[in-house]
Amino acid sequence: MKENTNKERDSRFSLEEQIKAAKFIGEEIGFSKDIGLEVMEVSEGYCKGRIALHKRHMNPLNTVHGGVFFTLADTICGIAAAASGYGGPTVQGDMDYMRAVRGKEIVCTAKVTKTGKTLTWVDGIITDDTGRECARTKFIYYRLKEAKHFGFESRE
Repeated sequence: MKENTNKERDSRFSLEEQIKAAKFIGEEIGFSKDIGLEVMEVSEGYCKGRIALHKRHMNPLNTVHGGVFFTLADTICGIAAAASGYGGPTVQGDMDYMRAVRGKEIVCTAKVTKTGKTLTWVDGIITDDTGRECARTKFIYYRLKEAKHFGFESRE
């Protein structure tokens, strides 16, 4: 099978259309909508998103629940993988929690670090509303071939 180039991939759906689809899927479908996830920036192999924090995001200690961190990171890292043309379902996710957050928002910045034959690796950093680093993440995604993921075409 002939491998698609970026130009061939973009000729079917413009990058602008793909980013619009990623923002819609990342913000308006399922659990992401329930927790108020917002996709802020998307480019090839990169994504940035945030969650404005409310009482519903807090744990019994009145700090942000770890599941909120993980959901933000998995979604934003997944969009970064998809935006590289090598996205798919999560096969592994790790998170190092570094500090508790009680602020107004958390922001995840994600970047693809490696693409292999069947897997894509993405690193993410989560900061609070003061810019302090609160968590680091590493996710691995299985590459879907000949499919759209978060609105982005596969490079396969």
